Amino acid sequence: MTPKKNISATLLEKLQTTYERFPAQEHAEVDESQFASGLRDLLDAYGEDVILPAGKTLFYENDEADGLYWVESGVMAILQGDLEKPHLLTFRVAGHVVGEIALLEGVKRTASVVAVTKTHLRFLSQEKFKGLLAMLPGFGLDLMRLLSARLRQVKQAEYGAGMYDHLTGAMSRQAFDMRLTEEIERAQTYQYTFSLVFLDLDHFKAVNDTYGHARGDEVLKEFARRVMDDLRTTDTLFRYGGDEFVLLLQGIDEKRGPGFVQRLLDSSLNSPIGANPPITISFSAGIAYFPEDGTLLEELLKAADERVYVAKAQGRGRVAANAR
Repeated sequence: MTPKKNISATLLEKLQTTYERFPAQEHAEVDESQFASGLRDLLDAYGEDVILPAGKTLFYENDEADGLYWVESGVMAILQGDLEKPHLLTFRVAGHVVGEIALLEGVKRTASVVAVTKTHLRFLSQEKFKGLLAMLPGFGLDLMRLLSARLRQVKQAEYGAGMYDHLTGAMSRQAFDMRLTEEIERAQTYQYTFSLVFLDLDHFKAVNDTYGHARGDEVLKEFARRVMDDLRTTDTLFRYGGDEFVLLLQGIDEKRGPGFVQRLLDSSLNSPIGANPPITISFSAGIAYFPEDGTLLEELLKAADERVYVAKAQGRGRVAANAR
C-alpha cells in the first residue's frame, strides 16, 4: 500500500495533455452495480485514506496484490510496460476502482497505476475485501461483469501469442482450455451460473467443396464477426476447431439460455454472407449449464456436445438446451 516514486515530469505532462484530449466516451463509465455499491459501503466502514500528488506511482506492473483502491477524486492513468515509454490503457476517475484484477484473479498487478492529478483514494485490504463476499453473497455476476470489462482492457498482459485464432479473431482452443477451468473456479467462488454453448456450422463441408476454401474462410470470419458483435461484455467466443465454436455466457441459466442463443442464431444469420453467389448458412447449438449439468470441465463438455447432436438430429439450424 506504500506509494512508489514519481514518474518523470515529461511523462506526467504527456499524460495530463492526453487526458484533456481524451474523448469523453473513452473514459470508463462509473460503475453503479451491486458490487460497486457494496464496495462503497465497505470502504466507508473500513477503508483507509491514501493521498497521492500528481506524478506519484501507486503500484507497479508485476507488484504483489495487497488490496484494491476506490478513486474518491482525481485522475489515475493505467499503464503497461516500461514507465520510460509506457503503453497507456485507460484512465480512472472518481467512482472507479483500481487494482481489482490482480486481487480477484490471484495474480500480480497487470499494469502500473499513476496519479495524473492530485488523487484521493480509499484503500481496502485483501482480508477486508473477503468480507464483502460474505456481506453480499448474490453479487458474483456483477463482480464478473466488472472483471470481464477490465480484462478486455489489459488483454495484452492477460493473453499472449496463441490465445487468439488468427483467421476469425475469436479466442483459440488453447485459450478455451484455460478459460473454462478458470470460469468454473470463479463461478464456484463467486456463486454465479454460466452456460457453455457448442456451435457447429451446418453443412460447412459443402461450402468448401462447392465454392473453395477461400470462400469457406470468408464464411468462418464473417460468422465469428457477427456473433461477437452481438455478445455482451461478459461473453466470450472461442474457435474450437474447424467449423466448431464455443461460447461462454456468464449469468445465463437454463431459463434464459435457449432464448438467448436462439436470438443470437437468428440475428447472426439473418442475411447471406458475401456475393457471387451469396452463401446462406445455419448453425446447430447445444447448451450445458453450470452447475446443473456438472461442476467439472469434462461434464460440461459432454453435455454440450451431446446436445449439439440432438439439434442436428432434429433438423439442424436449432438449439438443443434441455438441462438434466
